Amino acid sequence: MLSRRNLLKGTGIAAGALALGGVTNLFGIRKSFAQDMAPDDDVQTILNLASTAELFATTHYLAAINGAADLGLDEVQVKYLKNGFLAEQDHLELLMSLGAVPVVTEFYVPETLFSDKELFSTITEVAETTFVGAYLAATRIFATAGETAFAVTTAQIAAVEAEHRALARQIGGRIANNLPYAQYIYHNVSDAVPTLQPFLDGSGDGFVGPVAPPTEDQIAEIRAQAEELEYDSSVLPFAAM
Repeated sequence: MLSRRNLLKGTGIAAGALALGGVTNLFGIRKSFAQDMAPDDDVQTILNLASTAELFATTHYLAAINGAADLGLDEVQVKYLKNGFLAEQDHLELLMSLGAVPVVTEFYVPETLFSDKELFSTITEVAETTFVGAYLAATRIFATAGETAFAVTTAQIAAVEAEHRALARQIGGRIANNLPYAQYIYHNVSDAVPTLQPFLDGSGDGFVGPVAPPTEDQIAEIRAQAEELEYDSSVLPFAAM
């Protein structure tokens, strides 16, 4: 059974050279190899930061769904976003069930993010690349601590975030499957914070907000479309199997 108690029990862990098409080191993404050797993030830090990222993702995708006409998205692309929204919401609910507390609950975005298709595609790729890197860092931490079930679970989430990255590239007209390996860019989950900082506090040039996260009614509305969207909610996190 997946539980916060099982996650915390016996873990033994303390309680840019990244190219995205034409954007290199955008928003401070950098490679962070093992030589950085910072102490591993503790479990609560991983939970809190991951839940913040997932809450941002649900906010981001819902705004894009609502702005689909302005972005010029077609029916299939909206379906991509709705499935992405449901996956991010499932990730968030998993993390919250383990005691995660998001660092912030409102977000900031570039002013034209949901009316400029190319910008939306690029920023979504940046975000999803960040999420992949953060979850791979969490996988390393859990694997080092001998917590195999949770290492597999974070790897599962990273794999889905990589799918979202590919679809974001496709929306922008770029080759979707352009990598041989998901990019390991952070040694710790907390290394991703500088990349996400403008979205958390509005410090980026031209950022506006705050943008509120989805309401329960908005979540329920998209969940009600799951069958039509072909969203498969029967797949479980490994740690709950």
